Amino acid sequence: MRFDARFPGVSAIVGKIAIVVLLVSLLLGLPQLAATISQISFIADLVGTFESPVALPNWLNRTLLVSGALAAVERALMLRSHWLIDMETSWWDT
Repeated sequence: MRFDARFPGVSAIVGKIAIVVLLVSLLLGLPQLAATISQISFIADLVGTFESPVALPNWLNRTLLVSGALAAVERALMLRSHWLIDMETSWWDT
């Protein structure tokens, strides 16, 4: 029997936590990724450099990466959707 069928309340909480983890990882990771990419000389010559307002320690970046990956796997395995996370695929609905 599926976990979400046996424990719907716990499953809903896990899903909400997964969404929060994905959004937090996105908000904290994108500025750092943009700063890293802007340090490449070819890109720096074209658009300049960007300094991220967010500077997290390595252990926290790794934790966000792993927790974000686990949250994404949870969402994929449960085949659930959320309007904010699935925004890019909503254009394909007919």
